[in-house]
Amino acid sequence: MPFVILYVEDDAYIRESFAELLAAADRRIVPVADGAGARAALREHPVNLLITDINLPDGSGVAVAREALRQNPSLPVIVCSGHDLREVVRSLGPTAHPLSKPFDLDDLEALVDRLAG
Repeated sequence: MPFVILYVEDDAYIRESFAELLAAADRRIVPVADGAGARAALREHPVNLLITDINLPDGSGVAVAREALRQNPSLPVIVCSGHDLREVVRSLGPTAHPLSKPFDLDDLEALVDRLAG
């Protein structure tokens, strides 16, 4: 069974690039552009990891993360932003992890590997 990563990022270039780079034989990446897409994906897929940008065109990635955590309180969540993420991560709980933008693929890959392990 693949490890399913829901990746919420409104920038199409970043979303497609990182989705391609994160893909692996044992991983399935579900890339979506906004909160509505994320909510639909959460209903349709058994998600093992949520990676979400904070600022989405139709709302907040934090709201998406809260919904996902209501469905699965042990879900690992990576929140991405160019702003200070300490309060956001604290508010989401022990399974949330910050990733400051701009980040490079190695940072993301190391965090995903740790959470997927």
